[in-house]
Amino acid sequence: MMSTLLMILICLGLAYFLAEVFRKIGLPRVVGQIIAGLLLGIGALRTTIFGQNNMDVLTFLANLGIVLLFYYVGLEMNLKAFVKNIRKSALISVFNTTAPLILGFFLMRHFFHLDNIASLVVGIALSVSSQAVSVDILDELKLLKSRLGNIIVSAGAVDDVIELTLITILLSAFHISLSKISVFALLVDIALFLFIILILRALIVPSALKFFDREKSSTARFTGALIILLSIASLAELLQIGSFIGALVAGMVIRQTIFKTKSIPNWEEEDIANSLHIIAFGFLIPLFFVWIGINTDITLISRNIWLILLLTAIATVGTVGGTALAYRAGKGSLKEGWIIGWGMNPKGDVELVIAALALNAAIITSSTFTALVMMSLLTTIISPIVFERLISKHSKKEREKEDKHINMKRKPKKA
Repeated sequence: MMSTLLMILICLGLAYFLAEVFRKIGLPRVVGQIIAGLLLGIGALRTTIFGQNNMDVLTFLANLGIVLLFYYVGLEMNLKAFVKNIRKSALISVFNTTAPLILGFFLMRHFFHLDNIASLVVGIALSVSSQAVSVDILDELKLLKSRLGNIIVSAGAVDDVIELTLITILLSAFHISLSKISVFALLVDIALFLFIILILRALIVPSALKFFDREKSSTARFTGALIILLSIASLAELLQIGSFIGALVAGMVIRQTIFKTKSIPNWEEEDIANSLHIIAFGFLIPLFFVWIGINTDITLISRNIWLILLLTAIATVGTVGGTALAYRAGKGSLKEGWIIGWGMNPKGDVELVIAALALNAAIITSSTFTALVMMSLLTTIISPIVFERLISKHSKKEREKEDKHINMKRKPKKA
């Protein structure tokens, strides 16, 4: 059996190489990382590299990557920005989230005869989006602070809150299904968890952050934040709420503590986030996406091609169409709504976490999991290409109109 270190080297090396290849041609790195897993999961190659021990290690690292991903999302959750932009962005977010969710749930429940929880998994996976892809494109084109750029970022902030609510509901449903506990018992556990979190937030976390900051060291701050994360995630797991929800709450608690405690500098949140970003996105999350690829049965792709295309169509029509209609209902132009919709359409992170959790819990089959992975890949490949072309063309026309307007003002009036 291949050594564990060599297995990790191969996974990380191939993931990095293919991620860079796809980045060079203008596609998100996650596409290359998943494809690396697909290649490593082929027949004899999988047998040679992944014995049971190596697969257990990779699964553990992938799960740790999910914990850090949720922690990072919580740490980056700007509640002020959410409240500030909620009126402008709520309509867009509600439409582009609920449309694919309802369509996906209805399709899987009534045409493919999945149970309610499995259908809900698919619906939520189709409804969540990865705004990181669009933000990268906007930043590259220097349009991040443009009018449409602000709308996409603002709607993305509202989307995050809606998605996190849906994920919390879904994970709670997982725990009810797997542990056979009653809804009442789960609600009691959630209430107890929130009560303990409030005590931690008020009395313990501020003092802990000050203690870990006494050396003024980035390493000590990161270690302290990690200890707080593992404590809250373990508490959530103990109360049968789930470590991922605990990780998300831990990130939000640390962010809010730093911003509301005057004696703790605000830049510490950025320092912790940067340290976390390096270890999570540089090591663990790429391994999670490789794990996704390895666990995708490519032999099922041809058998499920129509399901894959159907899910991709629902995700795209629901997100793009829902955004365009919502933007038009808010007295914006349908054309601009169309552009914003493509900007919010890429999948490729949280929905794959949802699919992986559901697969591990035996809530969805390998066929459904493969279809969701391929749907994510297709939307992540197609959406940035369409979005970049549309936003570039639109911004060019906007600049031409602005230049024409300026020239008209500068033109001397006839006597």
